[in-house]
Amino acid sequence: MIYIKFFGDWKVYKDGQEFNDFTSKKALKLLFYILLSGRSKVSVEELLRTFWPGYGPDYSRKNLNAQLYYIRKDLEIPYDYLRNERDYVFINLSHFPSDYSEFMKAIDNADAKKATELYTGLLLDGFEDDWVRKHRLRCQRLYEELLKVSSKTETRNSKVTVSSILKAKILLEHQKATREKYFIPIELKKDYVKEIRVRKGDIVLDLGDRILLILERGKKSSEEVVFGFAKRLGLDLSCVVFLSEEDVLNQIDSNIA
Repeated sequence: MIYIKFFGDWKVYKDGQEFNDFTSKKALKLLFYILLSGRSKVSVEELLRTFWPGYGPDYSRKNLNAQLYYIRKDLEIPYDYLRNERDYVFINLSHFPSDYSEFMKAIDNADAKKATELYTGLLLDGFEDDWVRKHRLRCQRLYEELLKVSSKTETRNSKVTVSSILKAKILLEHQKATREKYFIPIELKKDYVKEIRVRKGDIVLDLGDRILLILERGKKSSEEVVFGFAKRLGLDLSCVVFLSEEDVLNQIDSNIA
């Protein structure tokens, strides 16, 4: 079994023993990149663009295949757990537990105590690649946000849970920086609503006199999602106020200040 410690003094463990005998440092970075993506498949194009910018596709792809081979050989990983098929590299994330995956689970569960136990220092301290700095800053922000939100809500009898606040802030901060809008922020006056029925991926924030909702768009258009939501609750669309990401973030910060 492989275990990776990403925070503080990073280490790779193989069958419970620290392992340092890597054939290639680039192969190690490639493994870290894939694991930090949190995805079970990463596009080959993305990996080539990140690790071999400016090189031709044939040269880059051969190097990618070689680095994946080094990872499997060094860590004795079965091919099915890390393989390259056509346009994607597939990885079995369950074979690579880490403090990073545990930390992200603690963040998702709004477990400040567990997150503090795991956050023992900067992520991949000593690595200065752009993609490492991006993940490092994200982890810092998530941890600081969790502590701030936890401290401001734990002394209050608030209907807005720490987990809901944190998830909303994470989603909307990320969405602000992307072109794709996967979530639709809306507001409802509480007088208009008797019962809220939402889907699994939606987030509800009860702010007392009003309710903020973040509806997951999925494969439908924003209009279809909001129309379906209003229909389920028997609401007229005039009762629904569309918000920007900034609107919701400001209201959340104001509510927990």
